Amino acid sequence: MTDRLHEALARSAGRVTPSPAPVAEILRSGRARRTRRRRVLTGVAAAAVVAGVAVGARAGLLALLPDVPDPAGPPRVRFAAAPPPPVEGELSQTVGSGVVDGATWSVTLTYYPTVPADYAPGEKTPAGLVCLRTVFDGRADSPYGACAGVKGPTDQSPRGMYGERTLPNGARLFLAQPAAAVVGATMTFGNAAPTTVTAATVPGTDFTAYAVPVPAASHMSALDEYDAQHKAVGHQNL
Repeated sequence: MTDRLHEALARSAGRVTPSPAPVAEILRSGRARRTRRRRVLTGVAAAAVVAGVAVGARAGLLALLPDVPDPAGPPRVRFAAAPPPPVEGELSQTVGSGVVDGATWSVTLTYYPTVPADYAPGEKTPAGLVCLRTVFDGRADSPYGACAGVKGPTDQSPRGMYGERTLPNGARLFLAQPAAAVVGATMTFGNAAPTTVTAATVPGTDFTAYAVPVPAASHMSALDEYDAQHKAVGHQNL
């Protein structure tokens, strides 16, 4: 009886089709978390002023999603940080670059096998980091960008992360660290021609990402991801 049950389960497992990543839901959840975090940080800052304490900026282990802007009026990212010094063994790959609304942009995916000493001094850190760093008109959003802790070059935990970064000129970058099978994506807009991009992988690792520029006047409509055979992997309405 047990053997029959195992055989039935095996046949059922072979017929399961994975569902696409819930990009739209991820973005909505990220916006809500960002709003809650901003309210908490505002309260902490006010308490520090009353006590006469200067609150220093501290880097945290941020995944991509907390950077999703709140459409109600998000604070603009300040692009002025100097690039970090090279870390021994770090590996990088340009995810995308170009011009959007008259301004240049680029996104770089970097794997740090060990956490840089100046990333989060005094904080407990993971074995390594994988970071998406945005540069706008020659200025970086921060020394390291949006980072996630990883255990090694084949760690799968950063996969399935989606978010948006608002640029100072009002344009946006849609950033994704997709599932393993995804090699590219096409974004359609309600008022503009579709944009197709190719995913980039850091050499010697499993870390992959892509970036889609979104002009300020454009309205995202849908996202379609595809595999190496150009077969559809998933479709999401945005």
